[in-house]
Amino acid sequence: MHNETRAGLAFLHRVFRQRQGWYWGAWGLLALTWIAGIALLALSGWFITATALAGAGLLATLDLYVPSGGIRTAAISRTLARYFERLVSHEAVLRSLADLRGRSFRGLAALPMERIRAYRSGDLQTRLTGDIDTLDAMPLRVAGPMIAAALSLTTTLIIALWLAPWPAAAVLAGSGVATLAVSLLLALAGQRRSHALVQARVRERVGLFDYIGGLAELLAYDRAREHEASLRRENADYAGRQRAQEAFSVASEQIVQGLVGASALLMLVLALGWYRDGILTAPVAVLLPLMTLGLGEVLGSLPGAWWRAGESLEAAGRVQHLETTATQARPPAELLDPLPRDAALALHARGLTIGFRRERPLLGPLDIAPARGRPLVISGASGRGKSTLLDTLAGELPPLTGTVSLGEAKLNAIATDGRYRHISYLPQGLQLPDTTLRAILNPSQTALNDAALWEALERVDLAASVRGTDEGLDYRIGEGGSYLSGGQRRRLALAAVVLQDRPVVLLDEPFTGLDTATQQRVIERLQPWLQDRQCILVTHAPEQLPASWPHLDLAMPLARN
Repeated sequence: MHNETRAGLAFLHRVFRQRQGWYWGAWGLLALTWIAGIALLALSGWFITATALAGAGLLATLDLYVPSGGIRTAAISRTLARYFERLVSHEAVLRSLADLRGRSFRGLAALPMERIRAYRSGDLQTRLTGDIDTLDAMPLRVAGPMIAAALSLTTTLIIALWLAPWPAAAVLAGSGVATLAVSLLLALAGQRRSHALVQARVRERVGLFDYIGGLAELLAYDRAREHEASLRRENADYAGRQRAQEAFSVASEQIVQGLVGASALLMLVLALGWYRDGILTAPVAVLLPLMTLGLGEVLGSLPGAWWRAGESLEAAGRVQHLETTATQARPPAELLDPLPRDAALALHARGLTIGFRRERPLLGPLDIAPARGRPLVISGASGRGKSTLLDTLAGELPPLTGTVSLGEAKLNAIATDGRYRHISYLPQGLQLPDTTLRAILNPSQTALNDAALWEALERVDLAASVRGTDEGLDYRIGEGGSYLSGGQRRRLALAAVVLQDRPVVLLDEPFTGLDTATQQRVIERLQPWLQDRQCILVTHAPEQLPASWPHLDLAMPLARN
């Protein structure tokens, strides 16, 4: 077994083991469903044969109640077992995958920005949606059918040994062994196809996300048709692989059904011989081949189960990559959050060089240690590295050289939650969810009351606009804040920063979209709040900010500040 397969199986075991009691219950119900189906077919054949013989005067006595009761019991058991098997298995799987998705989101939230940027947006979303959803095949369509098939086959073997000579059980066992051998051969080919199917789905979804995300630019530069043609090709490839896989599944099932049919025919020949020799009664001679035929539903699921394992293992590897990345990005346990929770620690940088490649730094070396109450204003031409500097000071990007520290602790040795208990960061690009103003301002549902929320909105000159709505703080902002203007979105995010009440504040273009008068009102109202805080503010318009605030112009030759 390859290392990747072992790692994938170990990962899937971790995902599903917390509810293994539920899964064993579901697999037992699936086995009961199949056993009841086999019993229903076999007893029906036995009862019809016995009734016909009794009607022809060839059978002296006929007990109507026991076989008819068995048939009704099997029919009811089959229906109820199928219903509860679906209920239990899907409940367990949905909860397991919800837990996994929650852990994945939490792991991503703890990653610095540089690690998240390593994933394309469409690829990341595919890992969190389609790949995680694919994992449900392992307990529902792989492990469950294999375990239930083993239980069902064992039950039929016991019945065959009880009712007939040992060759009957040998036929059933041979049918099971032959099916397993054929399933293994078919699965090896099917798993290769399933790996390719997962990769084709990834290419299609990544292309779709890229197309939707860049549609405005594609239309503006007349490149939309080219990308649409590429999407059609990816979709056709994915759809073709799906059809081929489904056709392969149907063909595999037909091969197994042919094996079961041959076994049933052999069982019929043996049963008729035993009936002729007086070893079996006629109803039992009919029951045995029908019981063998009933195994078709059981054994026919095995080839599909085995090749679906390939899809789950491929998807598991992609999801596990997120977990591994988050684990590798986490600082060592002994260094996690070495900060006192309530201390107002100072942020400072020494010999800081920033950028993405060591041989071509964007900025540096710099010494930065803004004083409390005197925001440091950073300006410069686009592309000079202003936003990258804030990303580095927030701990989202590692410095090329030098250090960024919070108090006495280096920033890259502090867990994400620890950093953001002391740092508030308003980045240039806002990603606002479709929720209410109240949820944006107080996302953790802490002890903040409405008065505090309104006070924060007053500081950013947004309270009057909110009061003008019918919903007030419960006003829904739309996807990405689409029901707000650009300036309102920035001020809403700025109000959330105010409510975080942290000693270090990093602001990237906080006044974008504001007219001069509104900006001056917001600055005037924020100044008392900034008195006890370190603040670094990036702007393209430093002349609109108070002249008393220290200024670092990145267009000028770099000096130590």
